[in-house]
Amino acid sequence: MTKISDEELAFEIATNRSYLRALERRLARKNPEIAVTANERYIDNVPRGERASIGPLYGRVGLAGPDRDLGVAFYIGTRYLSSADWDYPVINWAARAAKAFFDPHTAHEFDRDVVVRRTLTARGAEVVHASDDWAVAVPADQSPFKAGKLHIPPPPQRQPRRHTSSAPSSAHTAASTDHPAEQATRTRQAGPTRPEPRATRPRKRASPVTPAPRRAVVAGENTPGRLPLPRKPADLATWQPDAPLVVSFGEDHRADPEGIAAVRAVDILRHLAHERRRVLVVSAWTTQLPKIVRRMHTAAALVGLPAADIPKIITTVHDTDWLAGLAGYPRFTDTREPDALDVGLYIRDIVEQAVQICRRRLGWTQRNVALSAKLEVAYEVIRIGGAPTEPLKLGRYSQEWIATLPPFKAAWGQRRYLGLFAQLVTSLTGTDSQEHYGHVIVHGEHELSSLSCAVLRAHHPTAQWTVLTDLTSPGSTGIDRRRTVSMVERLGLTDRSEQIDVIAVRGTRLIRHTIPLPTPKAAPATPPGVHHQTPHRRPKSAGQKQRSISAAVDLENGMRAVDAVHYALKAPRTEAMTSVLSTLQPDQYRLVTQPPTMPLIIQGHPGTGKTIIAVHRAGYLVNEETTRKGPIPRVLLLGPTEQYVRHVSRTVRELDPTGAITVKSLPEWLAEIAGLGTTDVQPGEGTAEDVGSFIVTLANKAVRESQDRPGGKTGRPTDMVKMTYEALRSSNDPHKQPQTSQAEQQWIQSLPPFPKAWGKRRYLPLFAQLGLLLSTKRSKYDHIVVDEAQDVSELEWEIIQAHNAGGRWTIVGDLNQRRRLDINHLDWHELAKRLHILPDAKLFQPEVVERGYRCTQPILDFANRLLPATGNQPCSLQNQGPEPSVIRTSTPGKRDLRAVGEASRLLDSYPGGTAAIITTDPEAIDKLLLADGWRRTHTAATAGDWTREERQLAVRTPESARGVEFDGVVVVEPRYFVRQEEFAGTLYTSLTRANRELVVVHSKPLPEPLTAR
Repeated sequence: MTKISDEELAFEIATNRSYLRALERRLARKNPEIAVTANERYIDNVPRGERASIGPLYGRVGLAGPDRDLGVAFYIGTRYLSSADWDYPVINWAARAAKAFFDPHTAHEFDRDVVVRRTLTARGAEVVHASDDWAVAVPADQSPFKAGKLHIPPPPQRQPRRHTSSAPSSAHTAASTDHPAEQATRTRQAGPTRPEPRATRPRKRASPVTPAPRRAVVAGENTPGRLPLPRKPADLATWQPDAPLVVSFGEDHRADPEGIAAVRAVDILRHLAHERRRVLVVSAWTTQLPKIVRRMHTAAALVGLPAADIPKIITTVHDTDWLAGLAGYPRFTDTREPDALDVGLYIRDIVEQAVQICRRRLGWTQRNVALSAKLEVAYEVIRIGGAPTEPLKLGRYSQEWIATLPPFKAAWGQRRYLGLFAQLVTSLTGTDSQEHYGHVIVHGEHELSSLSCAVLRAHHPTAQWTVLTDLTSPGSTGIDRRRTVSMVERLGLTDRSEQIDVIAVRGTRLIRHTIPLPTPKAAPATPPGVHHQTPHRRPKSAGQKQRSISAAVDLENGMRAVDAVHYALKAPRTEAMTSVLSTLQPDQYRLVTQPPTMPLIIQGHPGTGKTIIAVHRAGYLVNEETTRKGPIPRVLLLGPTEQYVRHVSRTVRELDPTGAITVKSLPEWLAEIAGLGTTDVQPGEGTAEDVGSFIVTLANKAVRESQDRPGGKTGRPTDMVKMTYEALRSSNDPHKQPQTSQAEQQWIQSLPPFPKAWGKRRYLPLFAQLGLLLSTKRSKYDHIVVDEAQDVSELEWEIIQAHNAGGRWTIVGDLNQRRRLDINHLDWHELAKRLHILPDAKLFQPEVVERGYRCTQPILDFANRLLPATGNQPCSLQNQGPEPSVIRTSTPGKRDLRAVGEASRLLDSYPGGTAAIITTDPEAIDKLLLADGWRRTHTAATAGDWTREERQLAVRTPESARGVEFDGVVVVEPRYFVRQEEFAGTLYTSLTRANRELVVVHSKPLPEPLTAR
């Protein structure tokens, strides 16, 4: 990272101001004329004419050579500006080309052209800091930007690229320009080329400014210990035939996976001729099979192979037909496609258990029993859950799937149970009776189910594999490591070096991605088939409780603009969040830019940027760059409190120029649905029964009963809610036949009369559910983003889900910060199933963000004492800072006085910053502040804020402190924060609101975990 000169910073400041003026003029036009140029291949953008809150420039990208549309350098900004409106091209932050700035570690349009990135850090709309980040090895003291122009100094002298043989093979030269079928012929005639041994050369010590080598190796560059890549995608058909080949095509329409599959199948035959083994080509698409066969005949003709011999030595089949032949299906009686539960990998474990039970109890190993009889008996054993004295070991979702199984005669022949019967046949007969192919080519692996892949691998354990698939990360062109590891596990591919190479096709280029594979773990104690909940945090290794500076350095791996991030973290916190697009990290950017249709659940410790991801994700969804079909029309962003709404609103206005994002706190939103004013809600929480999902059924009955009464269908909304509420209370009349459970009857009996219940936070979800059922107009949203989702109850999820017309979710939270354990979901998998994100929890994994930004490491170490010892302790980039101060007083009065004094000290220590007192008794603090000359702000939006001599102090309860941050925080009496001794999520949240310094003041004993050293 190179700090730029003062002259360059002054230039960027003036440039940013000029950009904002030009953007305001552009947006002020009623009907702006749009000049459509070739730049659309990168931008896909038609800017709108609405006036909006606009943001500054975030960065600049310098290219090695001029691009026909963007020149040699372009800016990243909130809104797109063409060269007709301004002196420099500016692209939208959500455009595909912006990946060159936000995600430099993955392939993009300018992958080999980017030389330098300049990060512009702004406060408000003013640029205050800038730094350069080199993408290639050039002298660090020579900035390429000179007075706004880009001058690329010559890079260090590089060794000329060497060929892999002393003289290029004529076959390889011809293959680079010919049809893939001709490549097979000429390569066969000339024979395979082999690289010559490399001459031993002394190693040179790397320069300290030389960046680390990139993981992706561009075609044509040599990789030690591995064959060089071919020159173009068509050459993959004859490349490295004796090793597994994984090719990722993505959505590039110029790719030709069918041609590669066909020609590779013919070429492989000469390597298997001496073994008399055949080639199997399995395709996930029936429409592409004829194309593969035609290309195969063309390639075979060129090598002199008769067309009649092709079916004898190459089997080309659709995956469904292959499974049907294996299972012995005569025909499909029902062609309905299977759902995720019908093809889960856990079915293999269930089948193995059932077959073992049958063999032990029925003596199949000694008796000659027909396969059809074995198949029916084993299926019925699965359907009834095992034998009476030997039940199957099942998880919850396995039990739900088995409960849906029909009798054998009804299931036999159905498309949805094909994978189950194929696995049954495999387990009953083994694989010895099946022909083992020498090479298997899987065309469209990403479209195959996990169960199909497992059966395919079981029948070909010794075959070599060619996998043609799509492993790109959603919304990008990089390779998704998680999907790659899943592919390796599904097909049983292994590599001695604990890594696998994926060849990505990018137009006419090939890029090699080396993906590390996870280290094999010891077998779990949980029996096969039993669902084991994945913990929401990874186990912590021994000796890592206290993080060091080296751990913070490790966190910087994979980051960009590290100096700019540290500069921003040390800046004073402001009341409102500011856009962090200039320092948005690659892992955050990938989550923000996931396709709108992809559900996201994000788990992260305090300060890991969850709210930043949630807000920028909402801005991305409504951005005109999101998809070619246009932005999402309506997005709802739900936060925990009004303070949260105030905190994020400015950034939302900046990212959302059209007003498509609705930002609400959950209590405010529920009050609107119920017909209450936001100021009418009284604090206070109730029991778990007050927010139970059973209330939905009771509310529906009450609505039907109230509407049968006179005036039940007309009247003011409040009167209708009152009538329905009273109908619900009267449903427990002892003179009526009870239709509810005993627990529900007890809850109904506890309901107070309407005047006493109306307006209380405890009954707000109930009134919101009644208002929802009685309303004729319901706001519908296409995507809902929920922040601090760990505190949303089951009844509140029912109400939220009723407003999600698009069924699209982004859910953000931290299970360690749950305020209560009795009203929330136990894990994210349970919530995913509840919202129908995926029917099988095993098929869904939440995204985990681990890099800490907000709190210093001493603050985190102190708060981490509240976490389970087996949990993964979070680590922060701010590895140094003041140790938290723990101050004990003799009386509550002295405690509150000391808290006010410490808050004033924090404001003096961090000029221009913010400080807060978090307490369960804000009235006592308010009296002391008033007596000390502080003045309360008089707006509802700033309730709890105090001012004195241009300084601001916030007084928050643990509830209202969620989702916000301050430079310094004083936590008063932690003992009162802990509602449940076994879980201190509320206290953990409050302790981690401080960015720089934490003070704890108490007169009662501290919770036991905080006293441990």
